[in-house]
Amino acid sequence: MGGGTLLLTAMLDGARVDATKHDAMSWAELQESDDRVRMILPLCGTRAVPMKRGMSTRYFAHYSKKSCDSLHGGESQQHLALKEALQRCIDNVPGWHAIVEHAHPSRDWVIDVLAESDDLRKGVAFEVQLSPQTPDEYIRRSQRYFESALFPVWLVPRQLEPQDIKVPVVVTGFGKTSAVPDDPSDLLDLPTEQDFLEAGGRLGAFIETLLRQGHSWKHGTPKQQADAHKAAADEAAAAAEVERLQQEALDQQIEEMNNRCASPESAFGPHIVRVQTDTFVWGTLTCCWNCEEPMLVWDARRPGFRKKWARIPRPDIKAEVGDTRIENQTEVHRAVDDWMKAAESDIPKAVIKLRRTTARGRLYSAFVCPGCDSTMGQFFISRIRPEKWSTISGPNLETPQPSAVPQPRAAADPSTSGRCLIHSTPKQWCDWCQKRPTPRLGNPFFKRQ
Repeated sequence: MGGGTLLLTAMLDGARVDATKHDAMSWAELQESDDRVRMILPLCGTRAVPMKRGMSTRYFAHYSKKSCDSLHGGESQQHLALKEALQRCIDNVPGWHAIVEHAHPSRDWVIDVLAESDDLRKGVAFEVQLSPQTPDEYIRRSQRYFESALFPVWLVPRQLEPQDIKVPVVVTGFGKTSAVPDDPSDLLDLPTEQDFLEAGGRLGAFIETLLRQGHSWKHGTPKQQADAHKAAADEAAAAAEVERLQQEALDQQIEEMNNRCASPESAFGPHIVRVQTDTFVWGTLTCCWNCEEPMLVWDARRPGFRKKWARIPRPDIKAEVGDTRIENQTEVHRAVDDWMKAAESDIPKAVIKLRRTTARGRLYSAFVCPGCDSTMGQFFISRIRPEKWSTISGPNLETPQPSAVPQPRAAADPSTSGRCLIHSTPKQWCDWCQKRPTPRLGNPFFKRQ
C-alpha cells in the first residue's frame, strides 16, 4: 500500500484535496480520518493514500498500483517541493491563484502547477522538468499549452541543448539530487537564468514579475516557429533555384560568346609588334552581343613597379576596371593600331568609353561596339577562355636588341584561298565568318588598314 507515484492532489467526494494547503497537524488529521478511504487520484480514479516523507513532504500515493493503468510519471521529493514552492508564490500574487496538478478536461494531460488569473482570462502552465526529455516532447507539450491559451514555462536544472524551435525555459540549478529544504518556500530564492523577461535573478521575483507584467516571448508558438522555418527554407530553396537558373543562363551566354571568339593569331597568323616599353598587349576577336558585328578587344599589363618580365606572361583579364585603364593609354592604342596594320586586319577595334555599371552605378572604362555603341561588359570579356587570346604586342624578351619592323602578311596560298584562317574551312561553311561581313562584302563598319 502507498507505493509508486507521488502526487499532490486527490479527489474527495468530487472536491479537490491539495496536499500543499495542509500543515503538519491538518495532514495528520486527514491521515486518521474516515475520509481517507473515499479519496481517489484524479487521473486514474484509483484509491489515494495521504502520505508523508520527512518533515515537510506531504503527498498522495496509490493504495494499489495494480488497479491503475494511467501513466502518471514518477515524481521525486525535489519535484514535489518545487511544485509546492510555485503554488505558494502564485497564491501570494494579487489577482492570481494556483491549481496544483491541474488536469485537462480530457484527462489526457496534467499541468504541474497552473497559475490562473482570478478573472480566468490568463493562465501560465508551470512544468517542473527535472528528468531528461527529448526536444520533440518539449515542442509537443509546449504547443499543446499554447493551443489551450496557456503560456508554458519549463523549470529545468540546466540549460537545454540549442534547438531551432525555442520553448520558454527557466534554468534553476535545482535537480533530482539537490537537497530539499524543510520549507519549500526557500526554493523561491533559487537563482534563475532565462531570456524572455526582465526580472530579478531569483525564482520568486521571476514568477511575480511574469504574472504581474506578462511575458515578452518573441518566438511565437512551436508551430509558428516551424512554419516560419519551413517558409524560410522554401524561400531559400526558391532563391537558390533562381540563382541556379541565372547562373545557368550566364554560363550559356559565356559559352555562346566563347564560341564566337577567336584569337588574332588564328585569324591572321602570328604578328607580334615588338616595342621598347615593358607593356604586353593581348587581343581577342569577339562580336557584339547586340548587332553581332565583330571587333577586336584587348588587354594590357606591365610587370609592376621596379620589376621586369622574366618570361612572356599569360593574359590575366580583369573582371572589374576603374574609370581609367591601361588599355586606353596612348602607347597601348598605338601598339594595337600597329598590329592591325601589320596583320592587315579588316576587323575594327572596339572603342573605350566611360559607362556605369548596372548594379551599383559605378563609373568605369568599357569596351564599346564601334557599330551600335553597345557596352561589352568587362565581366564577360574576362570570361573569354585563354586560348581565345593571343599576344599582339610586347617587348622582345629573347634578345636585348630592338625589335624588328613587323613584316606584312605573306601572300595567300592559292591552295587555301577562300578558306577561313580561323577554322581552316571553306568560308561558305564557316559559321564565324559567314555571320561577320568583311569590307569585301560591303560592310560599312570596316575599313581596311
